[in-house]
Amino acid sequence: MANNKEGTKLDNLEKRIDNMEWTLYDRFIYGGLGHGYFCFPTNLVRVIMTVIFPPLGTILSYLKLSKIFPYITWETIYTLFMNLDDILYAFVLTAFFYVPGLIYSLSKIKCQQTSEQGKTEKDKERLKDVSITEIRDHFKNIRAKSQILD
Repeated sequence: MANNKEGTKLDNLEKRIDNMEWTLYDRFIYGGLGHGYFCFPTNLVRVIMTVIFPPLGTILSYLKLSKIFPYITWETIYTLFMNLDDILYAFVLTAFFYVPGLIYSLSKIKCQQTSEQGKTEKDKERLKDVSITEIRDHFKNIRAKSQILD
């Protein structure tokens, strides 16, 4: 009798989870990471490896693996050798009490991430040059709309 009642309680909970009607209490008590959506940042592994050993994070930032075998190509090796100075800086700075190497490697990851923005056509269109007259016209339109609403 108790098993049947417990089974229906779990069935009701599963229905609520499937319908995305669960509360914070349900997530905390019954575990919410196994159900629904959970997103990881794309560079999470790189950041974790950087925290563990900063030069490894720098190597991973320059490592471009191919999707077919062999995964490491000559182009990847060439890229690593061309950026050997950054990898050596990370090694040397890590030798100076870990924190300088960590800061350097994390800043390299962030700089690479921001330098990759604006490479698609949509980003280029969004980041196009704007003249001062276009900015003035934009703010005039905003003021005009706010006066209409008043």
